[in-house]
Amino acid sequence: MSLFADLRRRFDLRPAKSLNLAGSPARTRPEASSITSSGEQPCGGRDPHGTAGTDHSAYLAIAEALQDGADVVPASDEVGRQLATDGVSLVEALDGLSALYRSIAGGEPAFEAVRALSSSWAEASLVYLHSLSCEDPLTGLSSLAHLRSRLGELYREAEFRGTSVPQTHALVVVEPLNPAGTSPFDRELRLVDVAECLRIVFCGGDVLGRVGSRRAAALVGREPNLPEQVATVRALITQWRLDTDVPQLARIWIEGLPGTDEMAGRLLDELARP
Repeated sequence: MSLFADLRRRFDLRPAKSLNLAGSPARTRPEASSITSSGEQPCGGRDPHGTAGTDHSAYLAIAEALQDGADVVPASDEVGRQLATDGVSLVEALDGLSALYRSIAGGEPAFEAVRALSSSWAEASLVYLHSLSCEDPLTGLSSLAHLRSRLGELYREAEFRGTSVPQTHALVVVEPLNPAGTSPFDRELRLVDVAECLRIVFCGGDVLGRVGSRRAAALVGREPNLPEQVATVRALITQWRLDTDVPQLARIWIEGLPGTDEMAGRLLDELARP
């Protein structure tokens, strides 16, 4: 039995109405057209009774890749992220992927397509969940959405006062360097340690935020002693764990801010990438 077939067998045991794991109602579009070439319509069109389902026009990128014989991973990654943004549950997303493959390729989806779609769906859903709160529940760091909001306020204030955000503020970014084989739980503990070290050094009104799954950042003023503060953070992180003689290594750098709020948002997106 293939991996995907086993997943589907397990999902068939779920209640009749599946939970929407992305946290918001799935968007539908009236009379969504099927992208399949056979009589089988993916689970996202309207049935004869007019019941709305997931709109599978989002699967067009995968369909084109299959028909062209191209790599389906980039398309699957894009589709998974879009479906999560649209509020489609992972079960529905995988059902649609299966229907698409059966209609075009005559079989179950390739493992690479399933993995890419599932991973990007999970990543986008995590971003959504973090945006519901101003604070990451584990580390206590501000969410990416809150950090983005504070940056927007700084740019609006700078425009009003005639100042320049790149000259007055910067990001201090910390990325723990975890050894190969480090578990996700241990990586989270390292971020908890990083958060504590940042709070010790930047204890004023600076915003300390989590940027993606691997990094933390402090939005700080460009004070003359900023390099010394960064050096202190590095020293604290290196020697934070007293139960081991192994230095806790991390990349730490001062990230300059761009000239516009829009570019600052793009910078945060880049820093949040795995």
